[in-house]
Amino acid sequence: MRFAITHLNYISLIVVTVVGFLLGWLWYGPLFGKPWMAEMKISEEQMKAQMAEKGMAGYMIKGLIFTLLSTFGLVVVLVSHGLPNWKHGAACGMFIGVFVTSMRMLNAGVWENRSLKLQAINAGHEIVLFTLQGAIFGAWH
Repeated sequence: MRFAITHLNYISLIVVTVVGFLLGWLWYGPLFGKPWMAEMKISEEQMKAQMAEKGMAGYMIKGLIFTLLSTFGLVVVLVSHGLPNWKHGAACGMFIGVFVTSMRMLNAGVWENRSLKLQAINAGHEIVLFTLQGAIFGAWH
């Protein structure tokens, strides 16, 4: 892993992080924003009030940092195991999204009594995110 970290293409890391962050905006915005808010029992008015009170910048910065860290972890694993093309990157990303990230989220969701619909929205995001990011890294490499 040390080799992967020291020889990492940090430009690709930044670009793929931004792509992942934009996917989050799309996923929890136009695509699944309303069903996600309904499952979270948050109204648009509550969301707007919270954003006005606390500001959007803090949420955006934290989201970008967490996306960067998860993207870094993904690329180190992918590079450590070889990354011949976009298909391999997508397959590895999907595997990690399904069997690592989503399973941990689903396990937590059981104990938090989250609805199946909410868990599907959240886990689906992670699966699509890691698949897309893996494909981009595979194509870039």
